[in-house]
Amino acid sequence: MRKDVRKPRRSILYVPGSNEKALKKSSTLDVDALIYDLEDSVAPNAKEGARDSIIKIINSGVNKDKEQVVRINSLDTDIGRDDLKILDHCIPDAILIPKVNSADDVIECEKLINNEDIKIWVMMETALSIVNAYEIAKVSKALKCFVMGTNDLSTELGIEEDLKRTALKTSFEKCMMASKAYKISILDGVFNDIKDSEGFEQECVYSHGLGFDGKTLIHPSQINICNKIFTPTPDQLEKARSIVSAFEKARKEDPEVGVIVFEGSQIEELHVAHARRILEAEKLIMEVSKDNESIPIEVKSGSKYKIGNFFEDFSMGQKISHATPRTITLGDCSLYTALYGSRYALHSSSEFAKQLSLKESPVDDFLLFNIAFGKTVPDISLNAIANLGYAECKFLKPAYPGDTITSHSEVIGLKENSNGDNGVVYVHSTGLNQKKEAVIDYKRWVMVRKKNKSLPKIESVIPKLNSEVTKDEVIAISKNYQFEMKNYDFTAAGSDLVFEDYKIDEKINHIDGITVEEAEHMMATKLYQNNAKVHFNHFVEKGGRFGKRIVYGGHVISLTRSISFNGLSNAFKIIAINGGTHASPCFAGKTVFAWSKIIEKVDVSDTLGALRIRTNGLGDAQPYQFQHQDQNGKFNSDVLLSLDYWALVPKKI
Repeated sequence: MRKDVRKPRRSILYVPGSNEKALKKSSTLDVDALIYDLEDSVAPNAKEGARDSIIKIINSGVNKDKEQVVRINSLDTDIGRDDLKILDHCIPDAILIPKVNSADDVIECEKLINNEDIKIWVMMETALSIVNAYEIAKVSKALKCFVMGTNDLSTELGIEEDLKRTALKTSFEKCMMASKAYKISILDGVFNDIKDSEGFEQECVYSHGLGFDGKTLIHPSQINICNKIFTPTPDQLEKARSIVSAFEKARKEDPEVGVIVFEGSQIEELHVAHARRILEAEKLIMEVSKDNESIPIEVKSGSKYKIGNFFEDFSMGQKISHATPRTITLGDCSLYTALYGSRYALHSSSEFAKQLSLKESPVDDFLLFNIAFGKTVPDISLNAIANLGYAECKFLKPAYPGDTITSHSEVIGLKENSNGDNGVVYVHSTGLNQKKEAVIDYKRWVMVRKKNKSLPKIESVIPKLNSEVTKDEVIAISKNYQFEMKNYDFTAAGSDLVFEDYKIDEKINHIDGITVEEAEHMMATKLYQNNAKVHFNHFVEKGGRFGKRIVYGGHVISLTRSISFNGLSNAFKIIAINGGTHASPCFAGKTVFAWSKIIEKVDVSDTLGALRIRTNGLGDAQPYQFQHQDQNGKFNSDVLLSLDYWALVPKKI
């Protein structure tokens, strides 16, 4: 049995004492605490057998890694007093008292327990318990936790089910104040619909936001979601460590300092105290994780929905065939044009494309890229912190409306970060058409969270990635398209600028700006079937690092490509991407501008050339200053995107 130490109480599962199957399974669950129930879930004629089963499982030691609590019946009944007799045969961590009305109920229970190693939890589920919350919270040092009994409380208050969370807010807040004032834990009540995983997750987010330490559960399928929501994220931990470190450094330099500036915000001691609580929570969770090392942890949820892959789920050489094949339609192409306003003639006019020897206007290069990328997100990026970069991206063949694109990936590298919270996964992904022909091929690396942070670190394998698609590769890919450049229509393209008109190191201000609309970036994310929560789930992200959704990086790429038309109208075909950096997050409401620099040139044929271009997308800043990096390689704060790519341009004929 664990002594009186602070414990993580994220997930607390009710287990009926009369359910042998549930009791047996309890030792395999990744849950912080178990409440062995003798009250509501146990029929009157099954109480005695349930007591025997609870005594047996506590004494077996199979759940010694978890906090073990016994919920008894009301002490106003003979059954409740009989329940306490199990303490003559076993020692749980705590007794949970139901139907508490006043501080006197806690005092009475404490007298009956008569064992300082056994603590007291109380159910806050009556109107009187809410009225007397402060007196209850301070009455005894043995009292360690408030448990909200939302079902019973709602019934007593006459609250309709649909309004329960709103109507109980006053009760939550009063119990919250009392628990925080007297430094005891507070747990939210149960979520009854075990099939509604989305609703449960939303309620967990709400509970966490209100300040609950965790949530009581009625089914094992709820555990993974609950632990995820009530565990500090890597971003929160990183920021907390930085705040504490910065404040401690300032205090060493000036012991009297009370306020510092951190990342542009004023930080006082109260912020430092909050950061320390986040770090303490992680420390407690890790201590329990160490206790759990011998217990196998399931990577996949027991429910029917998928929680995505974590860092430890990936292995070198692992091959993934991604769902769902996507047939690109003319409607997709039209919607893409509507979202970005792209005016490149090759993707706007089938007649223009036919003059260059193609059968019709092909799918826009970045529409193809984003669709192929979106297919990989559920398997690669669902638990990602950030997509870190791209390399060796090649547009090998044109894709047309009617083509069906599938994506496949292979893990080519793994590197666990020193903090042990996450790691970098390197993948090589390929998009194929219905003929099994590769139309796009690229490599990327992404930072992914670990689920079980106690697992031993793996040996790093970092692949060698080329910093550019070579000139020879560009020439070879370009020739695959067999463009007939003698028929290039400069009037239709919108410019008479040719390959020879561009000089290496030349900078181009594209002048135009496009404001990111909330509805448009959301529509774009769904167009690509990209289900990364950070982009589309405001309910979750309003409690995250930025307090709102981040615009998908591919949306910014497409915007900057569209803007670059004014100055690069005849850079009609993207042939390869050397690399890209999403330097700063973009949010709805920002206006994106762009400028480009010509880095390199290569002759493809007598009539066709390729420009290596670096295009920078800027947020709320016009590009006449050509913002990029300082001498230390740090990007200017205005830079959202820096994309290095090869584009085909007609030569002077």
